[in-house]
Amino acid sequence: MDKKYIAPCGLICIDCLFYKPEIYETAKKLKDIIKNSQLDIFLELITENESWNVIADHLNSSKAETGKNFEVFKKLPDFLKVLDGLIELQCKVPCRDKKGCSMGGVTHKCDALKCLTAKGYDGCWECAESESCDKLSFVRQAYGKTITKNFKTIKEKGIEAVKSHGNKYYAWQRNINS
Repeated sequence: MDKKYIAPCGLICIDCLFYKPEIYETAKKLKDIIKNSQLDIFLELITENESWNVIADHLNSSKAETGKNFEVFKKLPDFLKVLDGLIELQCKVPCRDKKGCSMGGVTHKCDALKCLTAKGYDGCWECAESESCDKLSFVRQAYGKTITKNFKTIKEKGIEAVKSHGNKYYAWQRNINS
């Protein structure tokens, strides 16, 4: 794998759910389609005054059943806020290029990154204390054996030999996708 996608802590940017562009591009595209088509305004007008009753009459349909189809759209403004949140959450630049995680549009420098920078290391795997380092405790908890496996691969075969873990990247993913 290209070195730029291997974070100095040993994580893989392209496996990180904050980095996957298809998630955030899809959220933006969906929001743009809803806004540009004015579907949000249309559904707001229908749900605001329960205008679905008129639609039900026109379609010779049950008002209760038609109402069930539209009731959920009272929450559309909240859904659009969730899409905005997703769009803003995206990490657009690999950690190595940005010198930290850029989740949420802000560069974050974790303690592990600060430490290895101070020691002049390219990655935590170069440090003799990496196996027991408390600066990696969150990483080990969230990613489990991923970090250990990546360190081993890098030490034995080099950084280019690290492979994507796909939907078994996070510890919780391995529990549900095994």
